[in-house]
Amino acid sequence: MFSSKKPLFSRPVLAVIMVLSTLVIWVLNLTAPATPFPTPAVTTWKTNSGIPVIWLAQDSWKGSNKLELRFAFKRNSQNPSLTSATLSLLMGDSLPLSTSTINQRLAPLAAKVSSYYDQESQNIGFTINSEPTYLAPTLDIINQWLPSPEFKARAFERWHRQENKSQSIQQELEQKLFPHQITTKTQTITLAAISNNYKQLTHQTTAIFVIGNMTKQTQKAIKASLNHLSQKLALATNDTDSIINTKSTSTSQHGQGATLIETQSAIAITPLSSVKQWLSLQVWGTDMVNTFNSQNDINEAQLYLTLSAEHPWARWIIHYTNKTPREKTPANVRMTARSFIDNTQIPSIHDKKRFTLLLKSVKNQLAQSTLNPSWWSNLATTTTQENSTLTLAQFAKTYQNAIDTFNQDDYKAALNSLFITSSYQEIQVNK
Repeated sequence: MFSSKKPLFSRPVLAVIMVLSTLVIWVLNLTAPATPFPTPAVTTWKTNSGIPVIWLAQDSWKGSNKLELRFAFKRNSQNPSLTSATLSLLMGDSLPLSTSTINQRLAPLAAKVSSYYDQESQNIGFTINSEPTYLAPTLDIINQWLPSPEFKARAFERWHRQENKSQSIQQELEQKLFPHQITTKTQTITLAAISNNYKQLTHQTTAIFVIGNMTKQTQKAIKASLNHLSQKLALATNDTDSIINTKSTSTSQHGQGATLIETQSAIAITPLSSVKQWLSLQVWGTDMVNTFNSQNDINEAQLYLTLSAEHPWARWIIHYTNKTPREKTPANVRMTARSFIDNTQIPSIHDKKRFTLLLKSVKNQLAQSTLNPSWWSNLATTTTQENSTLTLAQFAKTYQNAIDTFNQDDYKAALNSLFITSSYQEIQVNK
């Protein structure tokens, strides 16, 4: 056997090897593809009245003047019509001494406002220009409007004329899932009730989100404005009395005909606790829409995710063709409205190639979306929740690694734990 105490390489040769190794590692680091998913910086503080503020920024936004503000509230009414009326009038001509809508006033300042609500929360969101010449007058309007909007009789009459008197199928599904949280009883809505509902809403504030780049001057202006606005805001309480229906599965019908033209389905989901669970829903939803849209008897499929803190849920609508398709989808591969809550039938759970392609598609979309402040502000108020396990800060900190390490086993495990299959509801529309 070969044996020798003599070093394999001389010291000069070892020194050269070490230098070359360092250079190779350095070159590899330079040429390695950078992750397309930036990790934002998260800064938090509280207004003078104690409302938490979460500010999210990333390097790619430096120099950008797009700034998003979101005011998040707990939903304070079980009556969807009252909530809808309140936000509708708020988005109208609710500025004192003005007949213009709030967005008509904000448009010349390159700003706009929007609202959103689900069965647990509401939010009011602003997209504003942070350039000083636009920022100051925009904040002046917001400071005047948001604490004390004026709900006017003419706007109420206009809303009342346009109101859809028939209960929507979405509300019917919500009431089936959340029987103690959504009321379907007809209640008289008055202007006084709307004003009182808004006042109560401002006392159910959960957080304020600021998304985008801010200079020191911008930070000073935003903090001063939020301190002023929060004088009329109060922090939400943690009490909850919501109950979800998990004891029965029901299918109901609309219309008396024999031809099925639409199904609307809903299922409750366990609250999200990780980015991988959220990512699983994105892949699952893409698989669902693609699968249904490829069937010859279906015109279109749509999916809506409501990822609230306590009782998130999914709703999907399938529009069927009015005519018999030339080629029917084979029975052995045809998916029904209910198929996608059964893990034994979901294609992407069993087909690795399909899962890989779907994940790649979702990643490509996210690579673009995560560079947009509007995507993050929407995430902050409709997906992550400050009173849940998955907060905005937790999402921002962990989502890059979650996406990079996500695999089909994670996907299977997430779907298995997310769906509360006993809560499934379906409404069929016939003609």
